[in-house]
Amino acid sequence: MRLLHYLEIENFKRFGDKQRIELDHPAVLIGPNNCGKTTAIQAIALWSQALKTWLDAKRNSGAKERTATALNRLNIVAVPVQRTRYFWHNTQVRTGNKDIPLLITVGVMHDNKIEPVSMRFRNQGDELVYCSPVGAVIDRMELLEAAARINVELLYPMSGLETEEPILQPGRIDVLLGQGQTAQVLRNLCLMVFKDSPEDWQRIRQLIKRLFSVELDVPKENTRGSIELYYSQKGVKEPFDIAMSGRGYQQMLLIFAYLFSHKGSVILVDEPDAHLEILRQKQVYVLLREIAADNQSQVVMVTHSEVILEEALDHNLTLLLDGRADDLAAKSQITNSLKHFGAEHYLKARERGYVLYVEGGTDIDMLRAFAERINHPVLEVWDERINTYYVQNNFPDRDIEAELERVEGGFGISPEKHFHGLRKMLGELKGLAILDNDGRNRQNSESNGLKIVYWLRYEAENYFITPAVLKNYVTNAYSDMPLFGSYSDEVEEVLSGLILDRVFTGNQADFKAWRESPPEAARLVWTAETKRLKLSDFAEEFFRRLASKLGHAMLLKKGELHRLVAYVEPGSIANEVREKLDLLQLLFERANTGEAMLLA
Repeated sequence: MRLLHYLEIENFKRFGDKQRIELDHPAVLIGPNNCGKTTAIQAIALWSQALKTWLDAKRNSGAKERTATALNRLNIVAVPVQRTRYFWHNTQVRTGNKDIPLLITVGVMHDNKIEPVSMRFRNQGDELVYCSPVGAVIDRMELLEAAARINVELLYPMSGLETEEPILQPGRIDVLLGQGQTAQVLRNLCLMVFKDSPEDWQRIRQLIKRLFSVELDVPKENTRGSIELYYSQKGVKEPFDIAMSGRGYQQMLLIFAYLFSHKGSVILVDEPDAHLEILRQKQVYVLLREIAADNQSQVVMVTHSEVILEEALDHNLTLLLDGRADDLAAKSQITNSLKHFGAEHYLKARERGYVLYVEGGTDIDMLRAFAERINHPVLEVWDERINTYYVQNNFPDRDIEAELERVEGGFGISPEKHFHGLRKMLGELKGLAILDNDGRNRQNSESNGLKIVYWLRYEAENYFITPAVLKNYVTNAYSDMPLFGSYSDEVEEVLSGLILDRVFTGNQADFKAWRESPPEAARLVWTAETKRLKLSDFAEEFFRRLASKLGHAMLLKKGELHRLVAYVEPGSIANEVREKLDLLQLLFERANTGEAMLLA
């Protein structure tokens, strides 16, 4: 049910200029951390509390006119702050002697017409703010009363559940919920539902049984003034206290109890998918939507869940980025593209302004290790939230396996197709692909914002895996075992055998010539002989054979090989590595973010 139709925010916390957010049922707000998602739902809660407080003061006052009412920060439990100026954007409460107004407007239905109801806030010291309706609406008491009758409830994610929970009064429950202390009220919410409507409690029990295959018992008050709530598990004689259940179970129970105990309300839910795996995330979205609709409620939720993004794309999905709102669901070009590429790909590209294509997560680790080893200036602009797309199959010929992986949501989309699909929506998007050559002599290319470069050797690991590096790593790993001589004989035996087999394919003469060559000549021969070899496999096999010979655990596995870079002489690292890091530095420096990226 749609109780609130839109939200407008101006000068509140993350929001400076006026931003409008359309509110449907359910309304889903997405965006990176610290972008204003929670601020938006806090604004709705603050608007509701301010309106009700103003009306209560007007009813209890004998004055004919009342323009503003004081709110103490301690009573604003939904938006806890140490000083009231923290409500204001950039904490600026006035310019000179002129107050900067904080405005929150909500669209409500009244007499079959959507009407704006605005509340203005004025700072008055560290403890108080004054609030009042804005403009002519201050004299429209029927509209204000109708808006105030809409209950607005804020629910934060589940925190650690207490082992004992005292019976609380409804007012205290609301205070604790507003403070985010959900763990202290879960049993109380369940008890409220059971007392008010045993039928609703039975429905919750059915949902829990369907989702988690356990039997939820009835909440009971005990002689200590606390609430007991147990559940039974098949095959176990004794029932378990609800505190022993998993956090995902508790999160779902919290949401169900909240929905049934706050009927006919606007329910603001912060991270409903917290503690839930992917399947449960989709379930919680559907259940929130359907149960709230059945109970004449409206849900506004904040989420990071990629699953919920996909579900909400056709309905009401708003992106918040740097205090600005963008209604994605209203843009058909974007929604159609996102159904193919995935909403999370668009969001990350828009937030960071670029896409970096690499083979896998270990490539990022290796690039960072290279930069640190040679002290490359890319470290000064390194993006700690790199927007990467991992490429498993970048060959020009698409086979059935790649297609299957693509439709199943895995790898398989080429960098070109992925990038240009996003660039249709984000005109200033930058792209860089640093990919393995795989011994195929692939050529670099550049087209419409996407630069693709290949390692000249087989892969990035070929630039730091050498016999000397492997020996040095093992010696250091066993440096605290001097009595065993760092296993130098065993290392030499395993490494020599592997080099003979893998690098020189069993040719004893070539192997001997290489071993007897001067260091510089041996290094050049190693580079030439291994150029088309996958040295990550070579290194992993070395550590596997060494572990088997010594009877120890493997020192390094394939995903940890970047640690070897620290044992490479900086001067021996090829110029090509620096060239790749130069490109990465340019990508990070020139990346645009935010609204400038959008196509007109």
